[in-house]
Amino acid sequence: MKANGKVFGLTGNIATGKSTVAWMFEELGVPIIYADEIAHEAIAPSGTAWQPIFERYGKTILLKDDVIDKNELAKIIFDDANERKFVESLIHPYVRSEIAKRAGRLVKNSHPFVIVEVPLLYEAGWEDDFDAVIVVRCNHDQELKRCKEKFDISLDEAKKRLAAQFPLSRKTDAADFIIDNDSDLEETKVQVRRLHQDMVRGTFPKP
Repeated sequence: MKANGKVFGLTGNIATGKSTVAWMFEELGVPIIYADEIAHEAIAPSGTAWQPIFERYGKTILLKDDVIDKNELAKIIFDDANERKFVESLIHPYVRSEIAKRAGRLVKNSHPFVIVEVPLLYEAGWEDDFDAVIVVRCNHDQELKRCKEKFDISLDEAKKRLAAQFPLSRKTDAADFIIDNDSDLEETKVQVRRLHQDMVRGTFPKP
């Protein structure tokens, strides 16, 4: 994946604000690749993961036009770790390959750096695919509240989703840079702008 330009991974846990931070970088002109969008391609009716998912779960997982119901799939995989591993084994190879291709094209087209938002970057073991990893964090209570609101789910369901990921502290310990999203958006923007300036200067990551 890595060439003359820099490719940075952006991660965190559910509802810590990864997509918000990605949008802030995008506003500064940084090209963003979203792993979740690529994952949705994989489970689309024409995607590589659609058939084996349908064969395993049947018509009950489908909406109209044979589209997989992501909410129903989420219930299955967050209730059973083995089912989660099965689905991830179908989706992750495609996502990883597409990230490499798309980031490579952007770097080849003279973008000095690219950011890839990958929710399960550490869980998938992809940290070495990137020149550096940025982790977005917030406190646990905020994370639970945001998760409930984002997905319109119960507190117990939110806890299940968070439990399916590595503890946030494990990710911040491994990060090359941490963006704290505990405060208001303006404070988060200040942190993003500072990191962007370091990228432009070539001081992030440290040579």
